[in-house]
Amino acid sequence: MASTPVDLDRDDRDRHEPGGNGSIGVDASTGAGQRSGGPGSGAAGRPAQRRHSAGPGGGEQPVRYRNDRFCATLELAVVTAHGLDAAAERVPAQRGGGSVEPGAGLIDAGLAERIQRDAIVRLRAGATANPGLLALVAEGRFAPPGPPWPAASSGGPARSEPRRPAPADGTAPDRVEAVRRALAVPDLLCLVAPPGAARTLTVVEIVRAAAERGERVLITAPETAAVDAVMTRLPPGPIVVRADLPGGGPGSVAAAAAETQRRILARSQAAAHRLEPWLGEPSPAMGWLKRLTSALAEADQERQRADRASAERDAIAEETRQRLAGPVRDRQRAVEVAERAAALAGHAVERLGASLRRAEGSRFRRWRAGRLRDRLAVAVSAADQAREVLARARQEYAEHHDRREKDVEQDAAVRAAADRAAFADLAAHRALESAERSAHRLCQLLDGVAPEPAWTADVPGLSDFAEHCTGLEPVLRSRAGLLREWRQRAARPSRQLHAELLRYADVVATTCLGAGRPDHGELEFDLVVLVDAGRTALPSALVPLVRARRAVLAGDAGRGPLRDVGAALVPDEVAGLLTTSVLDRLLERAPAANRVRLRSAP
Repeated sequence: MASTPVDLDRDDRDRHEPGGNGSIGVDASTGAGQRSGGPGSGAAGRPAQRRHSAGPGGGEQPVRYRNDRFCATLELAVVTAHGLDAAAERVPAQRGGGSVEPGAGLIDAGLAERIQRDAIVRLRAGATANPGLLALVAEGRFAPPGPPWPAASSGGPARSEPRRPAPADGTAPDRVEAVRRALAVPDLLCLVAPPGAARTLTVVEIVRAAAERGERVLITAPETAAVDAVMTRLPPGPIVVRADLPGGGPGSVAAAAAETQRRILARSQAAAHRLEPWLGEPSPAMGWLKRLTSALAEADQERQRADRASAERDAIAEETRQRLAGPVRDRQRAVEVAERAAALAGHAVERLGASLRRAEGSRFRRWRAGRLRDRLAVAVSAADQAREVLARARQEYAEHHDRREKDVEQDAAVRAAADRAAFADLAAHRALESAERSAHRLCQLLDGVAPEPAWTADVPGLSDFAEHCTGLEPVLRSRAGLLREWRQRAARPSRQLHAELLRYADVVATTCLGAGRPDHGELEFDLVVLVDAGRTALPSALVPLVRARRAVLAGDAGRGPLRDVGAALVPDEVAGLLTTSVLDRLLERAPAANRVRLRSAP
């Protein structure tokens, strides 16, 4: 293999230097993958010399610069491969015995190049499902193992622990371990296994287990034969779509679209049933809302009547109370007089007691102690009598007061006013209960349709709830109408569903280049399983890899060069990308946790 020293750093330096245009000059007509300034260009047509960029301290190139240089090398590899295949009119994207729909099984050489270039552009821009994919393929930097199951990722929802595959009778432990690692690896797993049933069954189990825990899986391979081997053994359950299978037979996009339509209609049936009461002019929900507002208005009117009746009752009762207040006022004055007399008697006892203590404590006043004792005894007796009189006065006052209140209650005018107030209050309570029943019915209609607001069973709380439902009713009515129209359209067959089906299917199967077809839309997956990765070059493998958060590369390592570049002047780095499989390239850098080797037969 002949090679020439090509300056792969120049365009990347131009991309970072002021005035650099970031362009990549390639002579695609020769298929040699030369850049502008290579052989045949510049002064005397001398080949450009490779220069190693160094940082300010003369160290290694910055990581971003090295990665940009790697992406430029990938672009050269794609252009070089296109030039080497220029003799062929078509690039076979699917080989095998199955029938091929025109335009689905074969990808035009120009389209194949654009698909791979698009994957490289996404890789360089960081627009990949796995943010660390560029560092992984360019520098061999694998992500560290994630937290043990069922721990949650930082800032994300808790992950459910994957069902550890239990080895059935005859299942080899290395296959069980391969499935376990494929479910737990954070970025990429290298599954080294020769072609055969053991590898196929292991891949099938990985796909099944990932789909069971809700992940979207892409099955891909350089040829359709390897995809067929996996697809024929997948168990029923997940929605599986074969993106490159023509017609409307089992497994095709059209058949999957019909099944998906049926499932969509079945899954949306409950939502349509819940939204049905909000549909119509007027709708049943609107009827309950009107009942609520009417009951609230009636409750407000009845409450005003009840308040007026209560005020009238209180006024009549006060008037009657004043009319019967003569005896009570006399007893109240007697209580006041008795309280003053008891207070004076108590003060006299306190003064005499203090004088007696001073006389007994002085040698010159002891002669007065006897007389003070006599006066104190008389004062104590008078104080006791005053307290007895006060107690009788208070008792008589309480008796007359209670008798007056009973007379007020038995008064005919007061009783009539009290009855009117009670009936008005009962009417207000009944109207409020009617509003509360309407609110509970609206809550039932909101269940599963919209969040139920917090409310209280009083006029302010029910009024706020009615206002909330009034603002929500046109939204839910419009949503119900849109859902009905959408279900009617979803029941009709349409090719518009095909691209969406590929986006939302549980499992999608296609070739490597087929994963990037423009008519498939922007596909993104949780896991990609690349079968026969030992026969897939990195530029082709990037097409599915940029669309998945995690990947499993299954294949046989060390099978030799993928192609013969012949005597073309191809740089060593470009030749390595074209002749070395993606599995061999990553396997030598993969940590022990990111590689598994199958050693046993199924």
